[in-house]
Amino acid sequence: MKFKSSKPFTVGAELEVQLVNRTDFSLSNSSDVIFEHLPERLKSIVQPEVLTSMVEIVTPVCEKPEEVVSYFREALHEIDRIGEGYGFRSSALGTHTFAKKEQTQITAKDRYLKLLEELQILLRQFLIYGLHVHVGFPDREMAVRGYNMTINYLPVFLALSTSSPFFYGEFTGLHSYRTKIFEQLPRAGIPEYFDSFSQFEELFYTLKNGGFIESIKDIWWDVRIHPDLGTVELRVCDANPEMDRIELIISLFQGLCLLAQEEKTERYFHQILKQNKWNATRYSLDGKFIEKDRIIPLREKSYSIIKYLEKKGIFKTLNIEKRIKRLHPVIGRKTISERMIAYYRRTGDMKAVEKMGFIR
Repeated sequence: MKFKSSKPFTVGAELEVQLVNRTDFSLSNSSDVIFEHLPERLKSIVQPEVLTSMVEIVTPVCEKPEEVVSYFREALHEIDRIGEGYGFRSSALGTHTFAKKEQTQITAKDRYLKLLEELQILLRQFLIYGLHVHVGFPDREMAVRGYNMTINYLPVFLALSTSSPFFYGEFTGLHSYRTKIFEQLPRAGIPEYFDSFSQFEELFYTLKNGGFIESIKDIWWDVRIHPDLGTVELRVCDANPEMDRIELIISLFQGLCLLAQEEKTERYFHQILKQNKWNATRYSLDGKFIEKDRIIPLREKSYSIIKYLEKKGIFKTLNIEKRIKRLHPVIGRKTISERMIAYYRRTGDMKAVEKMGFIR
């Protein structure tokens, strides 16, 4: 398997966004309208997704996380500008708060229709939206190191991004119900560590030769090696409307990928990985993180990782040290899911909660 070499530790990201009606915040099957009116400069950045009531914003390769966020801002501004004349706007939450699968339409692309045939009701209820982040690597073994280290910190990334406590008009009791929906897929969730790229290849070709997958796009792990792009891709995060929070997530991922080249990854039992992820799914940053010798709150763990990366000079090497200092307050701020839950408990207004996905 060929691994396409990328410039070391460059970044890019994909943000899946809902299209909602401006009056009642229900889903709007308006993606075709967007593609008809997009300016030329954004046609390669705004792309169709599995549902006609969503689009995906895909940035080019960037040197710094702040550049990624600027592409998101520009694309979202243009989508909302187009939507002004057609009665819709964008919303970036991990789930739509009250829509039902009967109200959605699958985009008529061969890939999505094939997935529908295979996944059946699982795909039909996929009213979920994520943030995917890529970090570039010059060679495949460096990518494996970045991938392995990221596995341990998946709960931190998830907790920072949680924005899906509501689904089908119900409060789920979780902070990221999107996570639980996604885990129903056969090749999703927390992956296993690899000792080498060849071990990853062995697993990939076992699935491919068996006819279960056609490409790496058919593997939906929370973090995956993407040989075609020369990246490691973080996929665990809920979509999120806060651009400074997205910048922090990208910066943290970029920093850990660099750290992984200097330090060996400590491997956790798979059950510990699952428990840590559940803690983030259920409680967001108030959940607990199990380390080898202690248990700490995920919020504290987030702070400690950033402080350690600062101490090691990682952010300085990446030339984002000043930006990180400005982003520190994001961790102390309530997550989108926390604010959604608090607002719903005060008002009982499910539709108004959907507005919290409007971009900040």
